Amino acid sequence: MTVPPPPQALPSAGQVDPAVARRPAARSSLATAGYLVAAQLAVGVASLAINVLAARSMGPAGRGNLALLLQIAYVANLLAIAGTDRSYPATVVAGRGVRGTSLDTLRLVAPAAAVVLLVAGPVVYAIGTDASTGAMLVVAGFTVSACALLGTAALRTGAAASGAVRPYFIATITGQLTLVAAAGALTVTGVSSPDVWLLVYGLALATGCAVAWLTLRRRPDPPDPPHSLAPARRLGLRLLPAAIASLVMLRADRLMLPWLGTYEQLGLYIVVATVAEFAIWPVQSWVDAQSPRWHQRFLAGKLRRTPALLAAVGYGLVAGAVLLLAGHLLVVPVFGAEYRDSVALLVPLAVGTACYSVSRVAIGLGVATGRARGALVADIPAMVVALTAYLVLIPRYGAMGAATGSAVAYGVGAVLALLAQGRGGRPAIDTTADSSGFSRWSRS
Repeated sequence: MTVPPPPQALPSAGQVDPAVARRPAARSSLATAGYLVAAQLAVGVASLAINVLAARSMGPAGRGNLALLLQIAYVANLLAIAGTDRSYPATVVAGRGVRGTSLDTLRLVAPAAAVVLLVAGPVVYAIGTDASTGAMLVVAGFTVSACALLGTAALRTGAAASGAVRPYFIATITGQLTLVAAAGALTVTGVSSPDVWLLVYGLALATGCAVAWLTLRRRPDPPDPPHSLAPARRLGLRLLPAAIASLVMLRADRLMLPWLGTYEQLGLYIVVATVAEFAIWPVQSWVDAQSPRWHQRFLAGKLRRTPALLAAVGYGLVAGAVLLLAGHLLVVPVFGAEYRDSVALLVPLAVGTACYSVSRVAIGLGVATGRARGALVADIPAMVVALTAYLVLIPRYGAMGAATGSAVAYGVGAVLALLAQGRGGRPAIDTTADSSGFSRWSRS
């Protein structure tokens, strides 16, 4: 279906005429998506190698403990950047260079990041009180890991917004190569402490992040057009509840398994859930790269949603089938006989992969038109379904309960996201300029 064109207005000083500036163009946005997918493929390959090394070094219980600490770091990062990673690429002014977009992202997320780290610190300390290496090492590893993840996320958002992916690609490749080398060294030397693995993880990622930011300092940006962070901040705040709900859907299963089940169940779950998450990355990278283009096409009244949604359905079905086949062939040979029970989790995880892919594209289209409502009506009810399912199913079925609960929640989210797209309605963006020359986003 085609979105009706918004009211036309003459561009004011500093405002880019959408008919002239369509950055990134189709070829550029596909190239950006390709680089983002390539970077995440490198993360996937490295994560698989580290997953195997950690699983064989620590066993299911130790691997589950490391997974819990890493999940808290991931959650802290996602909470800090929640909403901004969607809103900034969808509102960035055309012509903004990658250094500027990356720094803009850091400015937007820095206050939230400080609060999240302060709140998470005592929780991590409490978890680490029983660690043989001491709780302070756990806190140090968590802090380094969370900061490295945040810096890398800012680079990724800046890359998606500007179309210049090289700094993020450098950070990813450098960090992952360092991480694999460090994990190999830990395995060879017989280090089995999850706390030491966490610290090494953070230091390795920080190395890649530091190299990329040094590259940015030497990279001349084009002259910046007039810009304001206010539209991104406003839309990000409207998206915050949905972003938190999406975060809960993605991570609550891994955080609740140790309490409602066991660390061993989390270890069995994480080795296949991580692979399922890899299958989602390409579609999310494509959405992030397309977001500026979708926004410009919406302003020009030429945004077509149906092809993107059909592509999401096709990708989700193929990715789910590949996950099933690859998992059945590789889980036991790669991870060992201890993880044989993980194979049964592949069916619900494959269903969840297909559903989540569809919901991300539907929500991404809505965000590109300035609609926070689509994300809210899809992700918040899905979060409630997920939490309810985890509370009911995990105590009885363990890892299978977590996998089934996530599949049900992702299915609900996909259906609601598609229904929100189908309702359509008037454009959510008012292209009339404010006194600073920037488009005003309505409160829909």
